Amino acid sequence: MSIIGFIKGHLQDIVAICGRELRRVFADSASILFFFVVPFIYPFLYAALYGNEVAREAPLVVLDYSHSALSREFVRRVDASPDVAVVAQVASEAEAYQLVNEEKAYGILIFPEDFSQKAHLGRQAEVNLHTTFASALYYKAFALTATEVALTMGRELEASRSYGASHEATRIQVRPIESEWITPFNPQGGFQGFLLPGVLILIIQQTLLIGISMVMGTERERGGLSRGLCIGRGGRYTSTMRLLVGRALCYLLIYAVSSLFTLVVAPRIFGLPQLTDAGTFALLLLPLLLACIFFSFFWSLVVKHREKAMIIWVFTSIPFLFLTGLSWPLSAIPAPLRALGLLIPSTPGVQAFVSISSMGASLRDVLPQYLTLWAQALGYFLIASFTYARLLRSSSRSSSTTLSQTAHATDHTQPDTPTRLP
Repeated sequence: MSIIGFIKGHLQDIVAICGRELRRVFADSASILFFFVVPFIYPFLYAALYGNEVAREAPLVVLDYSHSALSREFVRRVDASPDVAVVAQVASEAEAYQLVNEEKAYGILIFPEDFSQKAHLGRQAEVNLHTTFASALYYKAFALTATEVALTMGRELEASRSYGASHEATRIQVRPIESEWITPFNPQGGFQGFLLPGVLILIIQQTLLIGISMVMGTERERGGLSRGLCIGRGGRYTSTMRLLVGRALCYLLIYAVSSLFTLVVAPRIFGLPQLTDAGTFALLLLPLLLACIFFSFFWSLVVKHREKAMIIWVFTSIPFLFLTGLSWPLSAIPAPLRALGLLIPSTPGVQAFVSISSMGASLRDVLPQYLTLWAQALGYFLIASFTYARLLRSSSRSSSTTLSQTAHATDHTQPDTPTRLP
C-alpha cells in the first residue's frame, strides 16, 4: 500500500468515527444539554449573580458611648461613603446584636467613652468594628471604609497640632509619603471582572468532562468499549488511537462553536475586558480544548454507568477553581497542591486566558502555560490510548473466558448417545 493510500485510509477512519460520534451526541438529550445549552446559559447566570460588580450600601449599626463631636463626624463620613450605610444608632449592645440577628445589619461600629478624649490628647484612640461573615463583600466594605476614615481623621488631627512653616510643610510632616489605591486591569474593583473570565474556562472543562463521561457510561452500559472500534458496514476494526482522534475531532468541532460564544461573545455582552487579538486567542484555544478533551477521555474511563458522571465530577468544580490561583494566590498554595494543579487543564488555561484577555498579555508572556497545555494534551492522549487499549484487552479476555466456560458446560450437559447392539 502506498503512503498516500495509507494516510487516506486513516483519515477515512477518523472522519467516520467523528461522524458517528456526532450522531450519538445529537441523539442524546443529556449530551445536548451539557455540550450546547450549559455553555450558553452559565455565562448569563454568573453575570446575573455578579453583574453589580461591587456591594454598595452595606448596612451598619452604630453604638456610640462617646457622644462627642469627633465620633459623630466619624459616623457621618462612614455613612457618606458609597460602600456603607448607617441604618441605625442604638443605645445598647443588645439592640445592636438584635438587628444583626434579624439580618437588618451585618456590622456594628462601637465608640468607647474615652474615644474623643484620647484622640485630642494625642493618644491612640480605638474604634471597635464587629461584623458577621455572612457576606465577605460586606466585611470588606466595613473594614476598608472604617480604616480609610480613621486614617484621614487621624492625619487631620495631627495636622491641627502641628505648626509647620507653611501649609505644605505641615502636609509633608503629617504625610511624608503619598499613597494611592489603584486596581490595575479591574478599575471598578468588582467581582464580575475578577472572577468571570476564569470561570468561563472552567465551564468549558467541566461540561466536557461530565458530558464525555455520560457518553462513555452509556457506551459501557450498552455493550462495552469494543463496539466503538467497529466502523463501516462490514464491521471493520480500527485502532485505539484513531478512535480517540476521531472522537476528539467531534468534540473539537462542537466546542469551537461553544467556546466562541463563551469566551468571545459573552464577555462582549457583559462588558468584560478583551485585550487580545483573534490570532492569539485561536492559538491558545486549540491546545486548551485538546487538553480538556483528552483529559476528559482519560477520566471518563472511571465512569461505568451514565448516572454516575454527575455524582463523580460535579463537586470537582470548586477544588479546580481554587487550584487555578484565581480566588487564592498561588504563592500561598502548598507546593504539592500547585503540582497537582499542573495536571488539570483549567489551571494553566485560566492563568493564560485571564492574562491575555484581561491584562493584554501576548502569547510569549504566557508561554509556560501555553506549553503546559500542549504537554497535557499529548500526555493525556497517550495515557488515554494506553488505558483504553488495556481495558479492551481485559474485556476481550473476559469474554473469551466466559465463552469457553459456557461451551465446556454445554458439552458436559449433553446426554450420552446410547449404543445399539447388532
